[in-house]
Amino acid sequence: MTMERVPLDTDMKEALAQESDELVNAGPYLTLSRQFGCHGFSLGLMLVDRLTDVTEEHWDIQHKEILTRLATETDVAEDLLESQRRAKPSLWTDFFRSFGKGTKLPSGFEVRNRITTIIRGLAAQGNTIIIGQGSSAATADIPNGLRIRLEANLEWRVKQIAFREGIGETESRLLVKKGDEEREYLRKIYEKRSPVKPAFDIIYDCSHFTLAELAQHIVYAMKLRKLI
Repeated sequence: MTMERVPLDTDMKEALAQESDELVNAGPYLTLSRQFGCHGFSLGLMLVDRLTDVTEEHWDIQHKEILTRLATETDVAEDLLESQRRAKPSLWTDFFRSFGKGTKLPSGFEVRNRITTIIRGLAAQGNTIIIGQGSSAATADIPNGLRIRLEANLEWRVKQIAFREGIGETESRLLVKKGDEEREYLRKIYEKRSPVKPAFDIIYDCSHFTLAELAQHIVYAMKLRKLI
């Protein structure tokens, strides 16, 4: 597999220069941000069906598909790109990269920038549900969308992960702690780049609603906003 570094920063600048006209007629779109252990993808699948029925137009869901697209563009494996996206900056890695030595992987900064560009394009196209990947911050200035945040208390999330993964609550608690730390680090990066307050249009406590109820609420909110 070729791991030549690609000019992702250049790609992003060119895309941003061309997107102003697209944003005029952007959307409708929906972003789902969630704490570790909240069922964002399952909710997204349910929303795809409901929105397709309500609007009589096809809706799709974008999650790992974004990373798959980037892997195709860069000829770098998805797991390596995801590691770079999540990785904290390394002074030694950046030093050697600056001299063209060592790894030829795109930096975490480049990966996140390119993902942002892809997300903005998807939001502009409309009829899409984008899960995670910093999508709420990436689309903060794009009209005709709704940014949703899913949260829940720690104990509820620990039990959900334990049930889903078939593990004990002690192991589940460690997974949730690790997941929270990784997502908090990324959240700060994304919100620093797009410091819009509040960061979300609606925040739900998942421990108080079923997935069906959440989907019903969100579709109703989109109707109220005249997005659909």
